[in-house]
Amino acid sequence: MRIAMLSGGVGGARLARGFAALDDVELTVIVNVGDDERIYGLHVAPDLDTVVYTLAGIEGPAGWGMAGETWKVMRALARFPIDTTFRLGDTDLATNLFRTDRLDRGVPLSQVTAEIADAFDVEPKVIPATDDPLRTVVRTPDAGWLPFQEYFVTRRHADTVTDVRFDGAERAQAAPGVVAAIEQADAVVIAPSNPVLSIWPILAVAEVAKAVEAASRVVAVSPLFGGEALKGPAAKVLTSLGYPAGNAGVIAAYDGLLTDLVVDTGDEADRRLGTATLSIRVTDTHIARPEQSRSFAERLLRWL
Repeated sequence: MRIAMLSGGVGGARLARGFAALDDVELTVIVNVGDDERIYGLHVAPDLDTVVYTLAGIEGPAGWGMAGETWKVMRALARFPIDTTFRLGDTDLATNLFRTDRLDRGVPLSQVTAEIADAFDVEPKVIPATDDPLRTVVRTPDAGWLPFQEYFVTRRHADTVTDVRFDGAERAQAAPGVVAAIEQADAVVIAPSNPVLSIWPILAVAEVAKAVEAASRVVAVSPLFGGEALKGPAAKVLTSLGYPAGNAGVIAAYDGLLTDLVVDTGDEADRRLGTATLSIRVTDTHIARPEQSRSFAERLLRWL
């Protein structure tokens, strides 16, 4: 089965790991780049790297970065008058150095990402949603408009989000292979990522949104458990933007795109949200461990 998956960081990476463990799946992971930023002079792509590292089986214990990471460079950098809130481990730094050098030589992000995935022996295709600059910016009551990484890392996503925009989206084109993967897929799967901050930036690319809208099967996995996110601001952002609480807000955020929504067993009551055009599937959606992600992917595949 051909799966095209729209993915943010940790949740998407873990679901991709589950699909990648199955022999009968051809997986393409289309990844958010709205989080990308120049930090310490480097082009940092957190979601792309999280997906690659997780598929390679070397992700850090929190789901991001690399296992067994060391921090000598960050300790050395802290001697200088520079904000080191955003931390890059020593081995992760090598990936970012390589990416930045290649991009500065004019190589598109999609090709650089393929080179990085190949270096880590990752078999599924991992493609950025676009090669063009696209940046998520959020508006908060106290600080006004903030770049994503300032909101999320520096300010620890404590601010209330009252609006969001995706700078560059009006000019961005889908990266090579993205539209074809969606059009040729048996199903489009939206990962259990933050709908607003991780998936909307992907759908902000008009060609991608059009391809997903035309897909016959679009299955989203809710990032919520008992109406709340395990970590991160997904539930908070949905309600602060005026969407209903819980999975009703997830459905509304996808605005008619979905044919199926998969929710956790703790949200069994949300079966009532199903309609003639939207099926609600209920199962254990915890996928932190590799065996959990594989088991979940197997169950999801049976529904598809």
